[in-house]
Amino acid sequence: MTVPRSQASADNNTEMNKVAIVLHTNYTKLGAADMPITTRFITADDEPKWRHYWTAYNEWYKRDLPEDVTTGTFARFLDDKVQMYCAVAEDENKQAIGFVTWFPHLSTASLTPTVYLNDLFVDPVVRGEGAGGKLIDFVYEHAKTELGAKSVYWHTQHFNHSAQLLYVKKADKSDFVHYKKIL
Repeated sequence: MTVPRSQASADNNTEMNKVAIVLHTNYTKLGAADMPITTRFITADDEPKWRHYWTAYNEWYKRDLPEDVTTGTFARFLDDKVQMYCAVAEDENKQAIGFVTWFPHLSTASLTPTVYLNDLFVDPVVRGEGAGGKLIDFVYEHAKTELGAKSVYWHTQHFNHSAQLLYVKKADKSDFVHYKKIL
């Protein structure tokens, strides 16, 4: 059972934090020391660090979002009535080092929800230490146990080769081609 996001905190021992401990595995770069990483739902206290990473993420994608979109997006993460989620990865000092966002949607191919992993960002200083994989695992666990989803999918830029090195370990590459029309 997951504690509602509005009641979650970085320090309490919620059910989702227990799941994070179960999912806890040490990932390392070749030759690097083990870095303990935990994952949990985002809380209101995480907003400054999330904004820092959100800005870096959007700069990387060359997106300039209005402030009301950023503020509204963060508010959605904390609203139990909205099925848009965010989790953070923390290092051993409980410092946020990355985030992931996701949401379920209906599908004509299944009666169960499908989950779209929307955003994934890890501090460049600690990339390759396992935070990205742990964040994806967090989404998988929540999607399966709490949302009843049978699948999770996401897109990435064709040139984002470093992320794709992780993605091929965590999921199967689809044959689908993505199309988009700005309205």
